[in-house]
Amino acid sequence: MIPMENIDFVADLIVIIVAGLFGGILARVFKQPLILGYIVAGIIVGPNTGGYVVKDVQQIQILAEIGVALLLFTLGVEFSIQELKPIGKIAGFGAVIQVALTLLLGFLLGRFFQWNTLASFCLAISIISSSTAVILKSLVTTGYVSALSGRVTLGMSIVQDVMVLPLMIVLIGFKGMDAGASFLGFMQPIFMVALFVALMVLFGSRVIPAFLKFVASWKSQEIFLLSVIVVSLGVGYVSYKFGLSLSFGAFVAGLVLAGSDYAHKALSEMTPVRDIFALLFFVSVGMLLDPLFIVTHFGTILVLVSVACLGRGIILAVLTWSFGYRNVIPYAALLGMLPISEIGFVVISSSLQNGIITGTEYSYILNMIVVSMLIGPPISLLTAPLYRWSQKWFSRDRHATITVTETKLTDHVIIAGGRYLARYIGRALSELEIPYVIVEPNHQMFVFAQMEKLNVLFGEPHQRLILQAAGIDSAKTVLVTAKNRNTIRAIVEAAQEIRPDVPFIVQYEGHDGAELLDELRLDGFIQPEHQVGIEMLRQSFERLGIDEKRTDEYLERIRTRLLHRPRGTR
Repeated sequence: MIPMENIDFVADLIVIIVAGLFGGILARVFKQPLILGYIVAGIIVGPNTGGYVVKDVQQIQILAEIGVALLLFTLGVEFSIQELKPIGKIAGFGAVIQVALTLLLGFLLGRFFQWNTLASFCLAISIISSSTAVILKSLVTTGYVSALSGRVTLGMSIVQDVMVLPLMIVLIGFKGMDAGASFLGFMQPIFMVALFVALMVLFGSRVIPAFLKFVASWKSQEIFLLSVIVVSLGVGYVSYKFGLSLSFGAFVAGLVLAGSDYAHKALSEMTPVRDIFALLFFVSVGMLLDPLFIVTHFGTILVLVSVACLGRGIILAVLTWSFGYRNVIPYAALLGMLPISEIGFVVISSSLQNGIITGTEYSYILNMIVVSMLIGPPISLLTAPLYRWSQKWFSRDRHATITVTETKLTDHVIIAGGRYLARYIGRALSELEIPYVIVEPNHQMFVFAQMEKLNVLFGEPHQRLILQAAGIDSAKTVLVTAKNRNTIRAIVEAAQEIRPDVPFIVQYEGHDGAELLDELRLDGFIQPEHQVGIEMLRQSFERLGIDEKRTDEYLERIRTRLLHRPRGTR
């Protein structure tokens, strides 16, 4: 029985989940990222639109903070230190340069509006970091989370997040301390970050995998899931007690777990829980937006969003280009990192409590952050079209933009999409002496393929220049090993734009494969789970003594039925 004083919170939670569901459905109908639907749903049910008013916004935001922590924990699990090494210079040194330049940009922007020095620095600190949560969700939706462009943007965003908290504490120290104590204010957050990370590297890297190994031995899915949640939020709470943030601790816990044998299991178990709490976070972001305030202060909000987001985006694009990342990556940095980080909410809330900014300045920055999160996902979808447009209108030496060696193959197989499956197929084709080339977007997988002496190109398989380097004009067929529907679509459409008659064979794990087959005019289609089922039937029939010819005829009928089943069936 729920106490009466808590029933309003339960009702709010139900309304938010239902609103998020319908927002997500509408986003998919209009082919937009789910984040956009969640934020719009939050605007509708929030306290500033006159519709259903969520009564306990603060409690919802606490749950939303847990969602951010779980989201960053799974990001840490997927991003091991080894995978970050290839982009270490741009993600580390490059991000530091970007933070310094963005601080200057934000400070000058605040002074332009005649805010005082500390308020201008508050604005600057709140905009230096891109939203890792929004960027990650957008990359997962579009299927580019493992691509080099995705790893560069995420890597820089992570470094940005790490740098925000010490700067925020220094800002608060300027407000309330004298000059001597201010120096300690400078050093304390840096010392606490270093101490926490050192403890996690020395002890967490041993204790956490050992604990999960012990729990896994019980073979209980529920206990394992609870253990992973305890690890992520427990380490986050320890981080909070260190004076850092819950999200930062959860991310470090994910990084520590990434190199263990239980990383993939933890990630698969956590994904559904993470997605529910992430929904709460993005809906709560929409609830913070005040449309009336935006309308009455439209000019100021427009200038803040434009200068802060585009200014930082231009800085990021120039830096990535300067560090040698060409092709689509500068465009991804420009348009894919527009959303301001959710850590900005922490910065302005702490600044308001400590008297650094006024209520009006708080409202300006708050709505600027929410608007950036609202427009960020759809704008990020313009990255590929903008890149293709630039290639058409700005003629350049193609060897100046491509980072791979062109192949001289003819009548060969292109394996587009990489991953372990691509290397498996590549090894088989090598043994049969069939010419092939793998197009691998993941740098770590590219290195592994090189070590195996496979014929591999490093690049995005949906990019025109990469496909031309792989010899798409003379290829016999293209095998698409990517898993995400949007990625498959991008590869097929890019290849068909160059050569409309090129044959495709695609593997896809979704249950709408027949629709995808018809829509993209594919020549061959493989669903892994169906192939596994067919092979299990074949081996079962063999052991049952069923005639081999009868078995082959029956399994062939199954293959035909699965490939041409009526639309909407499973």
